[in-house]
Amino acid sequence: MKNILLFLFLILSASTFASTTQDSITYEKDLKYLFQINGEQASYQKSIKVMIVELKKHESNVPETYWAKAEVEFVDDLMNMLIPIYRQNLSHDDIKAMIDFYQTVAGKRIAEKLPKIATESMQAGMSWGQSIGEKIRADIERKGFKIRLPFTP
Repeated sequence: MKNILLFLFLILSASTFASTTQDSITYEKDLKYLFQINGEQASYQKSIKVMIVELKKHESNVPETYWAKAEVEFVDDLMNMLIPIYRQNLSHDDIKAMIDFYQTVAGKRIAEKLPKIATESMQAGMSWGQSIGEKIRADIERKGFKIRLPFTP
């Protein structure tokens, strides 16, 4: 009887593991598809291309075949690094819902516009940060305090 119970336990454990593994593979596949349709993958590729262009300026003897292969590998590496972060924060149902959204007309329009919005938002944030920094520095000095800014000798 103990052997039968042990055998049943092992079979159930193996099927649960197989199911969990399949769920994990499906999650990853769906997440990568989401990255493709929402523009994230294109954004990653663009960023890596920019880095490679800069690296090429300094490493002129590296063959072009290396750079082409590296570009694909780097995007894959980045996406694989993001999978656990997404898995920790979003369920598979969340990912599927996002896929459904990005397949709508509105979702496609948003995916098209997000890179421009992100770029302009970063520029606005940098400008805002500089402005606030200057206002704080001026206010501190106006009140008679001294402030030593970073990287000031």
